[in-house]
Amino acid sequence: MATIASFPPLLGFVPREHLASGGQSAVYRALNPSTDQLAAIKVVPLRVPPGAAAGGTAAMDPATAAKAKQLVREMRIHETLHHRNILRLFGGETRDECIVRATGGGETTWPSGLYMVLDLADGGDLFDKITPDVGVDSDIAHLYFRQLISGLKYLNQHGICHRDVKPENCLLDGHGNLKVSDFGLATVFKYKGQERLLKDRCGSPPYAAPELARPQPYAAEPIDVWSAGVLLFALLFGNTPWDEPTPNSPEFAAFLSGQIFTQEPWRRLGSASESGVAQLLLAMLTVDPTERPTLKGIERMDWYCQSNPLLDLSTGLVSDPHELLRRLLATLHAHEYLGPPADEFSELMMASQGPSQQQLPALSQKMSQRGLDPNQSFRSSLQLYSRLSMAPTQRTNPNLTRFFTTQPLPVLLSCLTRALTSLALAPSSTSTPAFELLYSSPTGTGESPTAPTVEHVSSAALGTLLSRVRIRTRDRRNQKLWLAILVSKSVLPPDPAAQSQGQGQGGGMDVDGGAEQEGLDVVCWKREADPLEMKRLWRGVVERLPEGVIVAT
Repeated sequence: MATIASFPPLLGFVPREHLASGGQSAVYRALNPSTDQLAAIKVVPLRVPPGAAAGGTAAMDPATAAKAKQLVREMRIHETLHHRNILRLFGGETRDECIVRATGGGETTWPSGLYMVLDLADGGDLFDKITPDVGVDSDIAHLYFRQLISGLKYLNQHGICHRDVKPENCLLDGHGNLKVSDFGLATVFKYKGQERLLKDRCGSPPYAAPELARPQPYAAEPIDVWSAGVLLFALLFGNTPWDEPTPNSPEFAAFLSGQIFTQEPWRRLGSASESGVAQLLLAMLTVDPTERPTLKGIERMDWYCQSNPLLDLSTGLVSDPHELLRRLLATLHAHEYLGPPADEFSELMMASQGPSQQQLPALSQKMSQRGLDPNQSFRSSLQLYSRLSMAPTQRTNPNLTRFFTTQPLPVLLSCLTRALTSLALAPSSTSTPAFELLYSSPTGTGESPTAPTVEHVSSAALGTLLSRVRIRTRDRRNQKLWLAILVSKSVLPPDPAAQSQGQGQGGGMDVDGGAEQEGLDVVCWKREADPLEMKRLWRGVVERLPEGVIVAT
């Protein structure tokens, strides 16, 4: 394993900040120092057997080496894709494990694996913008559905089936435009005019097509059409229609029998003869894949073709990023999934919508001083929304939700225990009253929920894990809802507005709100759950915490 002084640039980019991690990869914001261009570096670790004589890819076992070759093949396919609704991959390479020694002390270990440079989708993911049980308004649903179909049609024309279409895999750029991402399950089904049927069973159960539960090979395009239909349902209603498209699911069984159309939220959809969106949605969710519309056929349907004030039909891009963001965040805020907007955000929204835009130059200057790009109005307005940029902006991730607190750790854990117990016993709870709670220290030692052992955080380094609360329960569909609430040492960034006031009044002295606050970062990670169900449970926990526990979200 090599120890080096700095991260070897990848296509000129070096990582600057960790954005998100999932089960298979980690993503970092990256900068090209020569051009000041931002991008994302995605790292997919590839395990090397312990005690291997050589490091990195040279020492991989045959299975890992085969996985590495497959990832590189996928990357080479992704590199060839250039479309406004496909996340751009600039390139990448496999690397051996190395240790980077920081100039100020400390070391960072970078694992052996595949390193890729992607376009930075700094508007977050689409999932994070969907209000559970509500969805988004019809114009926004129409906008993102059109952009999704445009991206999928491009893939289909190039013989590629995505096979994992869902809101978590739809990212938003700095203007709010949708980008299809995550090609880990994508495959080539057509080459030089020759198509093949697919055999692999993969994807996310709520979005997977019913033919994936059968042993026969299946056609590629209908798979993505079905998943896009389920995604449209999630946009319209803030929920998936079923946990899996098999008779084992009561909702899907009711769909097959037709009984579900008398139930909520299907009843709001209306009949196919009366509603253009109902006609489109039901066509895409046709159980027989040979009867589903093609992606080109979808583009000819009435609801798809209707006008939209948020969409520039000549370019297929967002026409008004400010209004798009205002509507998205207003819905989340109205249903208490998001705190109130900051004064600067409200000021920007009023200026952008007023008959006179005289205020915009001053606001643009403010944004520039904070390192925000006024031209990237969706991203920068999103960052202006709340004091803490962890949510719902750069660090969004479908597997987590979070808040910051200044309470001592024992007090916080006591509050969480009471909130979770109250939620489990509530008659209107969205989950069955069968919580299994377990506190653990960073070393994994189980402790009693009423007696957490870690009491002092002042000596801990930033990011140090102080406690873990494991939750095992069931959601409304009796599916597993397994979560982990992680508590770690953190710092709340200073309020830029208050900081700038302090600089103007006293040469950089702090005023109230202008200084960093030390405290705890409380993060809820999905272990096994429907992400929308996790959001509902997390909201119930947050609502039951005493006033003053949450400083920022």
